[in-house]
Amino acid sequence: MAVIMNKSDLVDILWREFPEFRRRDLELIVNLLFERLTQALKDEERIEIRGFGRFIVKRQKERFFKNPRTGEEQIIPTRKRVIFKVGKDLKERLNQHALASIDLGTQTFRLLIGKASEGDFKILLKERFNVRLGEKLTKEGRISEKAHERGIKALKKIRLLLDKAEVKEVFAAGTEVFRKAQNADYFLEQAQKILGTPVKILSPEEEALYTAKGVLFSLKPESSPVLIIDVGGGSTEYILCHHEKPIKIGSLKLGAVTLKEKFFPSDDIPTSKEMEEAKNEITNFLEEIKYLSPAPHSLIATGGTATCLAALAQGLERYSPAKVHGYFLKTEKLKELVQKLASLSSSEIKFLKGMEEGREDIILPGALIYSALADILNSKGFLISETGILEGLLLHLIEKRPIISENI
Repeated sequence: MAVIMNKSDLVDILWREFPEFRRRDLELIVNLLFERLTQALKDEERIEIRGFGRFIVKRQKERFFKNPRTGEEQIIPTRKRVIFKVGKDLKERLNQHALASIDLGTQTFRLLIGKASEGDFKILLKERFNVRLGEKLTKEGRISEKAHERGIKALKKIRLLLDKAEVKEVFAAGTEVFRKAQNADYFLEQAQKILGTPVKILSPEEEALYTAKGVLFSLKPESSPVLIIDVGGGSTEYILCHHEKPIKIGSLKLGAVTLKEKFFPSDDIPTSKEMEEAKNEITNFLEEIKYLSPAPHSLIATGGTATCLAALAQGLERYSPAKVHGYFLKTEKLKELVQKLASLSSSEIKFLKGMEEGREDIILPGALIYSALADILNSKGFLISETGILEGLLLHLIEKRPIISENI
């Protein structure tokens, strides 16, 4: 099925990527770009866009033409033709099969579709679905009926996206919720039928290794050792890396969803007692991180809680990966956010600039964990990574099965 993109579509994409610009300004930039390209072609200039291709103007000589039906002869005057020659990078991408990684987490299901490119990959699509599969998991030990329905609904949407992109290979992985839920097998059976591929349940160690792989391929911290932390819905993974190699990994049975259900049962403004008890719980769980050796010189935070905190800190009108990835969240700014979040109800947090829909009732518990980490490690702040386990899974799929492009 052919997909047509016009200038208005291009402006919409740029607006989502650069929300700090006004849409009419981006529209003006796009129009000026096309005007310049058009004028360059009129002047018979060569236009080359690295990684995409080049436009060349060629003159077609004057020639005679005889109408085969009437026998009438006429002269076709000299005219210009625009020829597009596809670039090597684009040619390879066009001939690569699409691959996908799927991260089925306690709070969100996430999908990444990309194409391999010289040990790296080009992103075609990245989507997330807030399903809260771990809702009431701590108390009941099972995936609830409503959570099950939300999860299946999200999987069906993911299936449609996989089909639309003609994805040939998928690596689907499940984390903490599937390690704990008594009825996980029932959900996984349905997931396999919908996705057409089995879901691999990662051990905490595997989860940490894939996370480190996804983070370090795009972020290079200035100093080592570096501690990567992912505060998830049902657990917190940490990976201590030295010279970009994991040397110690761990998983804490502490997450934003589990903390919320245990200490913040209401969506109202938390009481001082609830805050104190939650902080004490966090401190006890983080004790093993306090004495890591060698001591980390820098901290990287990844996952939905971390990226949401970065968006809140910047007050983003619309989420922008470019604004979040590589952002340094200072400890003092994080503590300001904690104070602000603790003074609001979930319904009020929902309307804060930068807030991700569906995370308003668990962002405070997640922020408390990161704040306690900063205190324990005496850190100035966290470098935020937009990449993580999802990218690590896709990189593993690429390395496992190298894809060889064919010539067009």
